[in-house]
Amino acid sequence: MRSLLGVVTGAALLASMTAASGAGARAPEERCNTGEPGFVAGGYAVQANRWNSHGEICVTYGEGTSWAVSRSSLDWGTLSNGAPPGAYPNIGTAIAEKRLPLRVDSPQDIRTTWDITLAEGDYNASYDIWYHPDQAACRSTAPHIVANGGALEIMIWLTSPGIDPSPSWKVADGVKVGDRVYDLYKFTGPTGQVGLIYDMRETTTRIEDFALKPFADDAVARGYQSKEAYLCKVQAGFEVTRNGTGLRTNEFALDIGPAARPTPGLQGVPLPDRSGAPAGNPSTEAASPADDASSATPAASDEKETPGPVRVLLLVLPVIAGVAASALWWRRTARR
Repeated sequence: MRSLLGVVTGAALLASMTAASGAGARAPEERCNTGEPGFVAGGYAVQANRWNSHGEICVTYGEGTSWAVSRSSLDWGTLSNGAPPGAYPNIGTAIAEKRLPLRVDSPQDIRTTWDITLAEGDYNASYDIWYHPDQAACRSTAPHIVANGGALEIMIWLTSPGIDPSPSWKVADGVKVGDRVYDLYKFTGPTGQVGLIYDMRETTTRIEDFALKPFADDAVARGYQSKEAYLCKVQAGFEVTRNGTGLRTNEFALDIGPAARPTPGLQGVPLPDRSGAPAGNPSTEAASPADDASSATPAASDEKETPGPVRVLLLVLPVIAGVAASALWWRRTARR
């Protein structure tokens, strides 16, 4: 009887646990065509984001940060203006993201993880990272990305089957950021934003603990970005022109730490000097770091500082205390 009761009790407990886990599971949701976001774990926003096509594209999302292109009738013939892409289904930070906006020159570390599954079609797998000199513009609600004449859009392409940047956009070959090499392209976006494409030469479907700050630093060094600008939004998705059904994000995360790790060296073919000044002659309006250091160092001929009464007292007190302690020890020894 006891063993039967135990079996019944165990079965009832298992059934209740199964029911509880089933109740907590999130049913998949689907959004088609719209840029209106749906939200997943971590508060990240998922968009179908059809913006340049009259074909249909749908995304499905549910547990964790995973989502997928569930349906797509996009094709080259459905493009609205004849030029790719037709949609950018993506996951990214929401407008209400409390960690952003963040100044480009902030010392905080910005890193991301993104794991994807590829599918048949013409597309690229790309980060879209948006900056703007006006902090208020980062909270724009129409459209759901920052896009106007003052914005900078940095794209990082992990892979791009069937899609290539225009050769006329190339501004640098072999730019090394961290341990990866990119070709750099510059374009003007449809809303007037400056766009930079860092096209990864060795393609991948997973990046982990990937530093984003060095790309903003490179844009500043090349004169495309102000260090006083703000990081507004980080997105990761697929610029789809044809098909793309089955494209999937398995994992996404954006981590903003207290302090950035050392920025890796940036290398590549430099742009032409546009300042008009001879090479190697910095502007006379800005002092070099060496000048700043020398101006802050006292001259060798300066007189040595004369010790004040307080410093003398601090030097003498330990001596007096030592003598007193020795005398006390000697008196105690003598008494014995």
